[in-house]
Amino acid sequence: MTDDGTPALTVRIRTLPEAVVVAAAGDLDLGTAPVLRARTRAALDGGPGALIVDLGGIAFCGSAGLQVIAELVAATAAAELPFAVVTDRRPVLRTLRLSRLDATLALYPTLAGARAWLRERPGE
Repeated sequence: MTDDGTPALTVRIRTLPEAVVVAAAGDLDLGTAPVLRARTRAALDGGPGALIVDLGGIAFCGSAGLQVIAELVAATAAAELPFAVVTDRRPVLRTLRLSRLDATLALYPTLAGARAWLRERPGE
Protein backbone atom coordinates (compact mmCIF):
# COMPACT_ATOMS: atom_id res chain seq x y z
CA MET A 1 0.00 0.00 0.00
CA THR A 2 1.06 3.52 -0.65
CA ASP A 3 0.95 6.25 1.97
CA ASP A 4 -2.53 7.28 0.83
CA GLY A 5 -3.88 3.73 1.18
CA THR A 6 -4.07 2.85 -2.51
CA PRO A 7 -2.47 -0.38 -3.72
CA ALA A 8 1.01 0.05 -5.16
CA LEU A 9 0.31 -2.75 -7.66
CA THR A 10 -2.87 -4.25 -9.00
CA VAL A 11 -2.87 -7.49 -10.97
CA ARG A 12 -5.77 -8.78 -13.02
CA ILE A 13 -5.95 -12.10 -14.83
CA ARG A 14 -8.21 -12.91 -17.74
CA THR A 15 -8.38 -15.75 -20.21
CA LEU A 16 -8.55 -15.06 -23.92
CA PRO A 17 -8.77 -17.65 -26.70
CA GLU A 18 -5.03 -17.31 -27.40
CA ALA A 19 -3.62 -16.98 -23.90
CA VAL A 20 -4.02 -16.11 -20.28
CA VAL A 21 -3.30 -12.41 -19.75
CA VAL A 22 -1.81 -11.13 -16.53
CA ALA A 23 -2.17 -7.34 -16.49
CA ALA A 24 -0.34 -5.29 -13.87
CA ALA A 25 -0.68 -1.61 -13.01
CA GLY A 26 1.26 0.54 -10.57
CA ASP A 27 4.86 0.22 -9.47
CA LEU A 28 6.76 -3.03 -9.94
CA ASP A 29 9.48 -2.99 -7.30
CA LEU A 30 10.88 -4.99 -4.39
CA GLY A 31 7.69 -4.65 -2.40
CA THR A 32 5.27 -5.53 -5.19
CA ALA A 33 7.19 -8.02 -7.37
CA PRO A 34 6.11 -10.97 -5.15
CA VAL A 35 2.49 -10.15 -6.00
CA LEU A 36 3.15 -10.37 -9.75
CA ARG A 37 5.25 -13.52 -9.24
CA ALA A 38 2.48 -15.26 -7.29
CA ARG A 39 -0.28 -14.27 -9.70
CA THR A 40 1.66 -15.35 -12.80
CA ARG A 41 2.61 -18.68 -11.19
CA ALA A 42 -1.05 -19.26 -10.40
CA ALA A 43 -1.95 -18.44 -14.00
CA LEU A 44 0.70 -20.88 -15.27
CA ASP A 45 -0.59 -23.59 -12.93
CA GLY A 46 -3.84 -23.46 -14.90
CA GLY A 47 -2.03 -24.85 -17.96
CA PRO A 48 -2.65 -22.05 -20.47
CA GLY A 49 -1.70 -22.35 -24.13
CA ALA A 50 0.32 -19.13 -23.88
CA LEU A 51 1.11 -16.35 -21.41
CA ILE A 52 0.90 -12.61 -21.99
CA VAL A 53 2.08 -10.25 -19.26
CA ASP A 54 0.65 -6.79 -19.85
CA LEU A 55 2.84 -4.15 -18.22
CA GLY A 56 1.10 -1.25 -19.95
CA GLY A 57 -0.06 0.07 -16.59
CA ILE A 58 3.35 -0.06 -14.92
CA ALA A 59 4.82 3.34 -14.07
CA PHE A 60 8.09 2.04 -12.57
CA CYS A 61 9.91 -1.26 -13.03
CA GLY A 62 12.82 -1.97 -10.71
CA SER A 63 15.27 -4.84 -10.62
CA ALA A 64 12.87 -7.05 -8.64
CA GLY A 65 10.31 -6.65 -11.42
CA LEU A 66 12.93 -7.55 -14.00
CA GLN A 67 13.72 -10.65 -11.98
CA VAL A 68 10.10 -11.77 -12.20
CA ILE A 69 10.14 -11.27 -15.98
CA ALA A 70 13.42 -13.20 -16.25
CA GLU A 71 11.90 -16.05 -14.22
CA LEU A 72 8.91 -16.09 -16.55
CA VAL A 73 11.18 -16.22 -19.59
CA ALA A 74 12.91 -19.28 -18.12
CA ALA A 75 9.71 -20.99 -16.97
CA THR A 76 7.85 -20.52 -20.25
CA ALA A 77 10.89 -21.59 -22.28
CA ALA A 78 11.24 -24.76 -20.20
CA ALA A 79 7.54 -25.51 -20.74
CA GLU A 80 7.75 -24.56 -24.45
CA LEU A 81 4.98 -22.08 -23.78
CA PRO A 82 4.68 -18.94 -25.93
CA PHE A 83 5.30 -15.83 -23.81
CA ALA A 84 4.86 -12.17 -24.67
CA VAL A 85 5.18 -8.93 -22.75
CA VAL A 86 3.03 -5.93 -23.62
CA THR A 87 4.12 -2.39 -22.87
CA ASP A 88 4.59 0.92 -24.54
CA ARG A 89 5.70 2.62 -21.32
CA ARG A 90 9.10 4.24 -21.70
CA PRO A 91 10.37 3.45 -18.16
CA VAL A 92 9.53 -0.24 -18.59
CA LEU A 93 10.94 -0.46 -22.11
CA ARG A 94 14.12 1.21 -20.94
CA THR A 95 14.71 -1.28 -18.13
CA LEU A 96 13.91 -4.24 -20.39
CA ARG A 97 16.38 -2.94 -22.97
CA LEU A 98 19.13 -2.07 -20.48
CA SER A 99 18.90 -5.54 -18.95
CA ARG A 100 18.71 -7.08 -22.45
CA LEU A 101 15.58 -8.98 -21.48
CA ASP A 102 13.93 -7.53 -24.57
CA ALA A 103 16.07 -9.93 -26.65
CA THR A 104 14.73 -12.97 -24.80
CA LEU A 105 10.99 -12.44 -25.16
CA ALA A 106 8.31 -11.32 -27.57
CA LEU A 107 7.70 -7.64 -26.82
CA TYR A 108 4.67 -5.77 -28.17
CA PRO A 109 3.31 -2.26 -27.60
CA THR A 110 -0.30 -3.47 -27.55
CA LEU A 111 -2.28 -6.48 -26.43
CA ALA A 112 -3.71 -6.74 -29.94
CA GLY A 113 -0.18 -7.07 -31.31
CA ALA A 114 0.71 -9.85 -28.87
CA ARG A 115 -2.53 -11.68 -29.65
CA ALA A 116 -1.88 -11.42 -33.39
CA TRP A 117 1.64 -12.82 -32.87
CA LEU A 118 0.17 -15.82 -31.06
CA ARG A 119 -2.43 -16.44 -33.77
CA GLU A 120 0.22 -16.23 -36.51
CA ARG A 121 2.65 -18.69 -34.91
CA PRO A 122 3.32 -21.76 -37.06
CA GLY A 123 1.27 -24.76 -36.01
CA GLU A 124 -1.16 -22.66 -34.01
